[in-house]
Amino acid sequence: MSVFDKIITMFSAGGEPLAYSCMVFFQRGTCDLDAAMTALTGYGLTVVRRGDELTAGRAGSPQFRIVLSVAPHVAAEAAEIGEGTPYAAAMRDCTARFEVGFEDLNAALYEINTLMEVQGALQDASRGYLFLPWNGNLSEPWQG
Repeated sequence: MSVFDKIITMFSAGGEPLAYSCMVFFQRGTCDLDAAMTALTGYGLTVVRRGDELTAGRAGSPQFRIVLSVAPHVAAEAAEIGEGTPYAAAMRDCTARFEVGFEDLNAALYEINTLMEVQGALQDASRGYLFLPWNGNLSEPWQG
């Protein structure tokens, strides 16, 4: 099983496996859930915190569950995802990630604006690299 296949199914939020996910990788200590919550609300999203999990979205749109992982496997997976890309060196330094989970990829893509706002807010807060397992795309932090 490739790292991409493992990532799609490996984490659970709220005790329930998520059907789909994307991730924002960054250096541990750069960002936390409080900063993520501030960034998400700054985009006008409704955010609810339950313990170590955030749920973000808009009325009538899919809800996105966000958890912060600093588990030991995060660094190894970041390095593997970055291998062979222009971001390989930076990804080797990533030891934390936000895991953004959602139940229905088609619904999330249909309401792409909310998904992009969640991803953008987390990248802004962490200066992180966005990875989309469903297409293998890795994007650098916004340089604005």
